[in-house]
Amino acid sequence: MNLHLHDVSKVLHLIKKDLIVDWRQQNPITGILLYLSSTIFATYMAFEGFVSTEVWNALFWIILLFTSINAISKSFIQEERRSHYYFFLCKPNEIILAKLIYSFVYLFCIAIVSLIIYSILLGNPIINYSLFILNLTLGCVGLSGAFTMVSSIAFRSSNRSIMMAVLGFPVIIPVLILSISNSYKILDSYVFIQIQGNLTALFSVDVIIIALTFVLFPFTWKS
Repeated sequence: MNLHLHDVSKVLHLIKKDLIVDWRQQNPITGILLYLSSTIFATYMAFEGFVSTEVWNALFWIILLFTSINAISKSFIQEERRSHYYFFLCKPNEIILAKLIYSFVYLFCIAIVSLIIYSILLGNPIINYSLFILNLTLGCVGLSGAFTMVSSIAFRSSNRSIMMAVLGFPVIIPVLILSISNSYKILDSYVFIQIQGNLTALFSVDVIIIALTFVLFPFTWKS
């Protein structure tokens, strides 16, 4: 039990470390918020403030996808000078768990900010908020998990941006398909029972991605 609590303490300290690093280097956060706001505003100008429910849904997930790439791709790149230091201090599972938690919280906050700005400029067709947020949460878990896993692999490569694109695209396809399909049905007044199967499938994909991350990361970390 003491070892378990010690491991949890290490994970919390690693999350705190990532938060401090991002707070000190405010350029990435500012850049992401600027990118998010300008993209949504450009969408608003292009459609003159009016879009159908289908277009609203598609554009929301496209914007969230590209924002998540920019936000999470740096997850391990900024650790390059600290890699050997953390190798001796922490277990690989502790490091990747902290990264997964931090990446999810980071992306979920971005998604909420995006939803607020998006709703102000392009309207808000959401009726069932609880179900929409549930699907958004599962989608953020999948996206953050996938890009964290890919970032940990690309971190060791010389062509990181290419590796992120090549490895990330196949992984996020099932997450995107299920998330977009679910959110469209939710906007079309579907209730929980009607999309329970899709939500379960999305949750299963999230679990598989996270499990693969835990399996693969110790090998990439030691290489």
